[in-house]
Formats: sequence, structure tokens, C-alpha cells
Amino acid sequence: MSALKMTPAASLSRLLPFVTATAMLLFAAAAHAAAPGITGTVFNLTAQPAYLNQPDGQMIYSWGYGCSLPSVSFAPAMTTTPFCNTMQVPGPTLIVTAGSTVTVNLQNGLPAAAGNTSILFPGFNVTSTTGVVGLLTHEAAPGGTVTYTLTIPSTAAGTHAYYSGTQGDLQVEMGLYGAIIVVPASTSVPAACTSGLSAANLRVEGNWGEKDFRNASAAYDHAKTCYDREYLFQFSEMDSNIHAQAAAQVAARAGCAAGA
Repeated sequence: MSALKMTPAASLSRLLPFVTATAMLLFAAAAHAAAPGITGTVFNLTAQPAYLNQPDGQMIYSWGYGCSLPSVSFAPAMTTTPFCNTMQVPGPTLIVTAGSTVTVNLQNGLPAAAGNTSILFPGFNVTSTTGVVGLLTHEAAPGGTVTYTLTIPSTAAGTHAYYSGTQGDLQVEMGLYGAIIVVPASTSVPAACTSGLSAANLRVEGNWGEKDFRNASAAYDHAKTCYDREYLFQFSEMDSNIHAQAAAQVAARAGCAAGA
């Protein structure tokens, strides 16, 4: 468990479900639709602190996952110089292929007072032989690392969550969560995705100069799941009081003298 403890007022953050939504022949003149993320079979993530700007102008102390270049590729491909945030909330969207094996390396860059951290990947078979044994999974100690090997089921196409498995009531609230998009294993495009309504929509996209930002032509390995635009929605709560308490306790513990 983490060394940092909150008062009883620190309630469990409720991470609401999120979904990749698709639409056919809607918003003909819409801006580029995309669910951008990083793709590959190896992901290097770091849990780090930062202050996040809020719409009301507040700066909220938070924790989040980030990634590092040049070990990542972007999907859809970026036309500008690629960059990877060292910390963001939600964390980077991981785009993987059904039936593949994926490695996630997590480095704990959180303050020492926050203690260990980790990642859970619900719905996937996960193994780890590094890090330290935690309550729910292997964890990265302060300044340390942990490696997770994920076996993605061939039937797992869709959108999934990943989030901290260490003192989750605090660490998820602080921002340690993200999404995984699993694209179908088939590389062939179903005929239905290039004909009929799909063909009409492709012509509309061409007319407005839109690029194809889909991660796949169909949501699943089935012709009836063709789609033309892809959106990712993630919802969570942020309690500024909890974040302020965490910042205060991190600062207080950092200033403690041994034996005091």
C-alpha cells in the first residue's frame, strides 16, 4: 500500500465507464474525427506529478501517466512533429491488436511520499516478474520500475480501461488512469466498409478534404460493424480538496527530518 494516507473525507473516485463511439453519415462537414493514441507492442510509461490547468483558472496538483519518445508510434499517424507528454490526465491511449502480446514498462516517478504505484489491466491476462508484490498486482517502488506482459484475447476488440492498482481510491482520483483500444486482428477490409453507405461517406470525406483517422475500418471482424468516425470519451471525477491534501502531505513528508 502507498505510504501516503488520506483523511476519511477522501472518498473513492468513481471512474465512470467510457466507450469508443462510432457514427455513420453524421456530421458530414465535421472536423477530423480521431481517437489518437500510441501503438505498438512495447509501451514505456512513467507515473509523475504535475499541476493541471482547470477551466476556472485553478492549478490542481495531480498525478498522471506519460510516455517517452522515440519508443512509441502514433495512431493515426501524425502529420506534424510527434511529441509525447511526460505526464497527462487521462494517460496515453494505448492502441493494440487483438491476439497480440504487449509489454508495458512502468516507472514510478511519483514523490517518495506517495509510495508504490502500479497498473491494472482488467479483461486481459497479465503476468509480471519484476517490481515488488502488492495487494492486487506487482508494483513499482519509488524510483523503481515494473514490467507487465499482457496477452490480448482474440475476442477483445473494443475499448478497455487501465488504472492504478495501488491505493486506488487515491491514485485513480489523482489521475492515474487511461484507455486501451483493441483493434480487430484482421487486416482485410470487409467489402461492406467500402460500398453502400460507407462508400457514400468516403466521398463526403473526400469532398471536405478530411483524412481517414480511423484506427480500423470495422469495430470487430464483422462486416456489419463498419464505421466512418471514431471518438473516445473518458469520464472521471476530480475533488480539488483531495488533490490539495495530497500536495500538502507530500510537501510535509518531504520536509520531515529523520527522528523528528
